[in-house]
Amino acid sequence: MEESLMEKTLKGMGIETSLLNSKQIFTREETERIFNCSHSTLKNFEKRDWIKPRRFKNKNFYTKAGILNCIKIQAPFEAKTH
Repeated sequence: MEESLMEKTLKGMGIETSLLNSKQIFTREETERIFNCSHSTLKNFEKRDWIKPRRFKNKNFYTKAGILNCIKIQAPFEAKTH
């Protein structure tokens, strides 16, 4: 199957797209892997309100929508219309 332009762009940014597309909710460790970032970088994203964790049983979880929103904030792409 051919990759979309968006998927190629995300991969070029270092985003782990196969994991991102595998489910809707991710652990902290999985989210760090998706972003290819450290724990402190993910915490900085939270402090800037770029992504909001959901807590369950004293653990942080992140939604696919939240991760995609964080990516959009950091790299705002605008679709060109002809």
